[in-house]
Amino acid sequence: MSLLPLADYQCFYVAILVFVVVGFQRGWRRELVTLVFVLLGFFLLISPNSSKTVFDFVARLPGVIGYLFTGSDQGAVAPSGNFLGPWGSLILFALVVAAGYYVGNKAFPKPSTPPERFIGVIPGVISGAFIIGYLNLFVKGAQTPGPSNLTVAVQTPDPSTYIPVIFVIMIVAVVVALIAARAKKPAPKK
Repeated sequence: MSLLPLADYQCFYVAILVFVVVGFQRGWRRELVTLVFVLLGFFLLISPNSSKTVFDFVARLPGVIGYLFTGSDQGAVAPSGNFLGPWGSLILFALVVAAGYYVGNKAFPKPSTPPERFIGVIPGVISGAFIIGYLNLFVKGAQTPGPSNLTVAVQTPDPSTYIPVIFVIMIVAVVVALIAARAKKPAPKK
């Protein structure tokens, strides 16, 4: 018995629809910056024990900076332990994605034309697919060997099976953006 009123593929479509709306609202420039951060987080944090590696790197930074300025390694700390276990990876991924949205909002103004908004759907959908893919791997327990990190009462969708749908959404967004750009051109004066 499922706890959710929707099937797994319906949940996937609802999530992608949310990312379509967010991409439309933010425009292509902002969404492209966010996509870079999402891809960075996805590929850096997908491997097992990635949160421990990132934590070790951050923990060693003060010692390295101290060594660069003073020439001695007295302040160096050898990191130990695992940063929040398997949940550390999810928290770091969420922080990287949030940083992408923040930087995208600060780096570029709001989109002013409809084509900018419609083309924003493309990186928005790609970001959404990678975020859903990461969450799918996290739920399935791919982050750490052994049992799953989280128990879900429904089968998690595999985003790779929906690539044709994502491709169709992107083509429709480009076509609508081209139509909107063509409709907005003023008539030449004689």
